[in-house]
Amino acid sequence: MTTNLAIAIAVVSIGFKIRTMAAEELYKHLFNVKNLPAALSDQDERQRLMAYLDSVIGHSYHQRNQLLLSEGQEALYIYFLEKGFARGYYYDRETGQERTVILWDELSIVTDPSGFFEKMPSGINIEVMAGSSLLFISRQQLDDLYQSFPYAEAFTFRMTSYYSAHFAKRSHDLVSLSAWERYQQVLKHYPKIELKITKRIIASYIDIAPQSLSRLIKAKGYPKNGFSV
Repeated sequence: MTTNLAIAIAVVSIGFKIRTMAAEELYKHLFNVKNLPAALSDQDERQRLMAYLDSVIGHSYHQRNQLLLSEGQEALYIYFLEKGFARGYYYDRETGQERTVILWDELSIVTDPSGFFEKMPSGINIEVMAGSSLLFISRQQLDDLYQSFPYAEAFTFRMTSYYSAHFAKRSHDLVSLSAWERYQQVLKHYPKIELKITKRIIASYIDIAPQSLSRLIKAKGYPKNGFSV
């Protein structure tokens, strides 16, 4: 069974007619971005856009860890993480080890940007943790939305800019920060992350072995306040 098919099976409901709290959070997230299209200064236009989205947004809940997308697949969906946690990772061909390259906390937009927006085979796996709840929309539905609301393509530009900035910063941090500084940074940006994912995944994200992370924590202690990033 493909992961895209598994997503379709995991759907609890599609095409909400009544706006959910999760959708309200999504709209707050979208309308809080900088330099919104001028059309969205009109409250009636906002309502029209939200009503359209209400009619096409799907919802899924995942009782167990599950892949939303696998390497090499076509990325057909973009998600809003209402509750839970997710990560993006790939397998290092030389070592066979997982390399976690991005983490998503609640109220994040989740996708593989190159796979979804550029229609390329995905270079990462996207995994959601047990207990995660998501809203989602397909690429075709998003294309249809842009036909009806051309100005909404501004959101795509914002998302691709965000991902470009994220990966640029990550590359910089991997060479300029120590492993301990990278760990502190993760704890600061993702509160209570140790309750959401395993130490193995955290170690993968900061690019060290799990045993090395355990030794660092034992030697330096768990940083509780005032992270020095």
